[in-house]
Amino acid sequence: MTVNHAATITFAHINDTHSNFEPSAISLSLSPDVLNTETSVYASCGGFSRIYSAVTEVKQDAFLHQREFMFVHAGDCFQGTLYFSLYKGMANAVLLNAIGVEAMALGNHELDIGNDVVADFLDNTTFPLLAGNWDLSQEDQTKRNPLRNKRNVYAYDNASQSARYLIKDVHGEAVAIFGLAIENMAGISSPDPDTSFHNVATVAKNTIARLKAKGINKVVILSHLGYDRDLSLAQEVDGIGAIIGGHTHTMQGDFTNIGYGKTDTYALMVNNTCVVQAGCNALALGQLTLVFNADGSVESASGCNQLLLGRKFTIDAGRMQHLDHDSHNKVRDYLQSQKNIRFVVKDPRVENILNEHYRPAVRALQTEKIARINEPLRHIRVPDAKGSSDIAPWVVKSFVWQARELGHHIDFGIHNAGGVRCSLNPGEITPADIAGRLLPFAIGIMMYSVKGLRIRQALEGAIDNAINNDIEGTGDGSFPYVADLRYVYRCGAPSGQRIETLEYYTNGEWLAVEDDDVYTSVSSGYTATGKEGYAPLLDYVKEPQALNVTMADAFEAFAKQQGEFNKPSENLTVFIPCDNHNN
Repeated sequence: MTVNHAATITFAHINDTHSNFEPSAISLSLSPDVLNTETSVYASCGGFSRIYSAVTEVKQDAFLHQREFMFVHAGDCFQGTLYFSLYKGMANAVLLNAIGVEAMALGNHELDIGNDVVADFLDNTTFPLLAGNWDLSQEDQTKRNPLRNKRNVYAYDNASQSARYLIKDVHGEAVAIFGLAIENMAGISSPDPDTSFHNVATVAKNTIARLKAKGINKVVILSHLGYDRDLSLAQEVDGIGAIIGGHTHTMQGDFTNIGYGKTDTYALMVNNTCVVQAGCNALALGQLTLVFNADGSVESASGCNQLLLGRKFTIDAGRMQHLDHDSHNKVRDYLQSQKNIRFVVKDPRVENILNEHYRPAVRALQTEKIARINEPLRHIRVPDAKGSSDIAPWVVKSFVWQARELGHHIDFGIHNAGGVRCSLNPGEITPADIAGRLLPFAIGIMMYSVKGLRIRQALEGAIDNAINNDIEGTGDGSFPYVADLRYVYRCGAPSGQRIETLEYYTNGEWLAVEDDDVYTSVSSGYTATGKEGYAPLLDYVKEPQALNVTMADAFEAFAKQQGEFNKPSENLTVFIPCDNHNN
């Protein structure tokens, strides 16, 4: 019979870092007491070099007080910056290894471009990926790089219907740690269809029961489910000591002292389970000290989130206008006295990795001029009184152009408005503007062949989803923009009849799209896999084919060839809203 003992461990945790290896400039609003006036100052915050320095300090403090220590990441390290656009998961693998991450949860953005990039990432990491509800049992083993047999994937175990877990030895006492990922992964990301996700509560209950049978009663879940789901999971499932989470970018704690809000208390207790999350973008470090009783219950959970600041303050976001000496010292002294601020120096070893291997290529992208914007190109998701998006049609045109350049027959292109992230002002644009701002999600483009009826249904479904027309949609980002295709959508028409006109451009003329004819279209992988109203595209005649080119790559190549951009000469998306008097 197992005799359990009390155990104390400190976790340092981060989540949703999204390739933010560099520091960010953040604005701090200080109370009038600091400089006798209400003041906003800018500070350099976060980044991987500071995270490593802070983790080192927290680890030393834990060991000084005879506590065990572990550093974890609660998912979504992919996407977000030019570092991901350029290096996909490779820079993340190298830098997460360098800062000493010991385990990571699987985030939804890890699967934006399918399982392949995750597999390559894991071949280069020194820590396990915890995804205890990810079922890899049906995975096709003839793939280039299958996941199922990788030693550092702690996925779903079919035999026990529970999560694979790791054991952290805390001075002789076992603490079990397993990961849980979003069940509806296929709805918001692009996992390969031969892998699936099980219900998180069921997997958690089964895993805890299995651990108890082995005499292990101390359990920590590394979760990428979102804050509210973590709270409800803690309520639903007994026996969880802590849930260290991500996904919703929740910054627990009271940050009103620097002009930010307050979100619960750090280490919120629900059903004797402590729930924590540490914001996003590598700005902060969460520090949780868990004291377990011998019976596995939590005696205490304490700690905080801390923003990781540099020591210079400016009065402008460009960080050029510095405070005078006295004001600077007053700001520094005030911030040093705040428990949710930690001043840290950048670690030179991590800085050296960035300088040697990654920064030069990123800096080059930020300076190369590739095309000119001649007039303001406004981006809006759903057309309004001022019209449709000026930039989204050019983005879709770039997909069509790129696919044809690769030698494929393409009839037209479709792209969801949410995949385009900003308007463009007049002036020169760089690859950094494209991959860092306009199309920051490194998602590939795909071609697929479907009947005309499915195109019609997908367009109507995507617009219904975007404007909540007879359905509860998932957001206005699904609104479709097109190239070499044009349509009229009437909101007030009966369901199934809202696309009044649907034509495609071929051999210099517009022809009707016929319901029974087969057409080949190109879209982002997100749209092509049926997300957010585009499900009719899944009824394909020819299986979707990835072109191995990201959206940003396609637009950059097209922009170089195009040279300059004006507003589109024709509006291909005629949207007649429900409040229009012509209904």
